[in-house]
Amino acid sequence: MKKLFKSFAFWFVILAILEIYMHQVGQDSKSIVLIYLNPILRIISRSDTGRSFMNSGLQISSRTIMGYISIYWYIGSIVTFIVYGLILDGFRYALKCISNRAK
Repeated sequence: MKKLFKSFAFWFVILAILEIYMHQVGQDSKSIVLIYLNPILRIISRSDTGRSFMNSGLQISSRTIMGYISIYWYIGSIVTFIVYGLILDGFRYALKCISNRAK
């Protein structure tokens, strides 16, 4: 359990859930935080095929300008935050291995 709380992946998932909650309650009505501050989702949103795929999922009502959003955007947000957390955990693990070898 201690390792779980120390991992970046865990805290990034918590951040993604808070971001989704913030979007649902209307604090991110233009989806700036949800989509445009996430580099992977921003790239997907600028592609016509990517945007049409992400908008093709189950529509969830939210307090945004459009009034709804596809669930795929939320799933994509959680998955990309997990990826970011795993990358940072990998860097931390590599740095620990390098520092242990130097001793």
